[in-house]
Amino acid sequence: MKSKFDISLSQKKGQAGINGKISYLIGALIVIVLVVSIAPTMFTSLSDLSNTTLNPGVPAWVPVVLFVIVGAGLVFLIWKSFGN
Repeated sequence: MKSKFDISLSQKKGQAGINGKISYLIGALIVIVLVVSIAPTMFTSLSDLSNTTLNPGVPAWVPVVLFVIVGAGLVFLIWKSFGN
């Protein structure tokens, strides 16, 4: 017996897939806007650590490592917000 093509079932399956993708895109857009607004403040604060006059007790390697950690964290945050 041949099954009949059910257009309403196909539309429901298509809508479910699109709704999930739109949710990821909206969430990713919100995360990107937040990262773009917060990142300059974070990196400016980290660059203040390399000032030996203000912070004489901070080793030279700490600001470099923190730049890498914060940068990688922001990249992974954006990557995860796209659902990957």
